Amino acid sequence: MSVQPSPTRRSVGSGARGTTQITAAAFLFDMDGTLVDSHESIEAVWFAFAERHGVDKAVMSKALPGRLAADIILRVLGPTADLREALNWIREREHQSLVPVRPIAGAEQFLASVPADRWAVVTSASRSMMVRRLTAAGLPTPKVAVCAEDVAVGKPDPEGFRSAAEQLGVSIESCIVFEDADAGIAAAQAAGARCIAIGNESGPQVARVDDFESLRVAVRDGALVIDVDPVR
Repeated sequence: MSVQPSPTRRSVGSGARGTTQITAAAFLFDMDGTLVDSHESIEAVWFAFAERHGVDKAVMSKALPGRLAADIILRVLGPTADLREALNWIREREHQSLVPVRPIAGAEQFLASVPADRWAVVTSASRSMMVRRLTAAGLPTPKVAVCAEDVAVGKPDPEGFRSAAEQLGVSIESCIVFEDADAGIAAAQAAGARCIAIGNESGPQVARVDDFESLRVAVRDGALVIDVDPVR
């Protein structure tokens, strides 16, 4: 695939409201907080881990967003942590968790509008957890995914996004990344991709939206074109 990004364009719609139009070859999605609202499920497990190890919840909350489980553990427990034991404890409780997850608003419809070979998931979750959460949220599993076990270094390192673009057969510069966490936004920038932020993060981005309901996507002349309504 050789589609390259065109410059972001702003056009004025009806009234005074402006619409941003963004063209890309492929989309790379983070999962937790971006496609799936798994906040309560994640916190239930990690706050239990924090209590078990005497870690303040505020410290744990700051360490969580967008990072690999191993990186989170080392950040809160230090380099002497028994990483294997801690990871096993976390993975076991993640799979036992009964806290429900939900799709981010508009995510199902948005993904349904994107050809299956033009999007991938890049997540700090394990592959089995990715499948479980997407399925529980009623979302499709991608043909291409880069998960925790697929990278040597997690976000904010750009490895995951670059790998996903390569597997899709596009340049990373032609991709749009969808992210909700500062580590993921930083990884997208380091990779050379443009980013649409989902939520309140303020890192480098071409647009910020609350969810996917303000986005519309179509395939035009072989490219993916997103119309973005401005955040009100």
